[in-house]
Amino acid sequence: MPKLRFAFGMRSHKDLVAWQAARASALAIHRHADRHWSPQRAAAFDQIRRASLSVQLNIAEGYASGVGARCRFHLRVAHGSAVETTELLEFLEDLGGAVIGMIPLSIKVQGLTYMLWKKSRR
Repeated sequence: MPKLRFAFGMRSHKDLVAWQAARASALAIHRHADRHWSPQRAAAFDQIRRASLSVQLNIAEGYASGVGARCRFHLRVAHGSAVETTELLEFLEDLGGAVIGMIPLSIKVQGLTYMLWKKSRR
């Protein structure tokens, strides 16, 4: 795939595997936060909700922007938010939170967003 526009020859951003994985991750994280919220973890849960949702939304906005600098910016932000999401999941796990299954998916999202961003720079 020499150019990102060929990857974007799809009907919608929802066809992107990275967006699908980001959405699955965000939904799992939001549901987990709803079930396990506590005052002691409020800041971490609030931040992880925002970070995980940011991945999905920035992929969508980058796709909608078309090929170019604006798209690259949003994909870079999506990747940064994916890294942040993984860091927060690991932090919650270290505090004794049961985040089983969410970390591998978050790492997968990191890789997928990195690949999208890298392809957008060609």
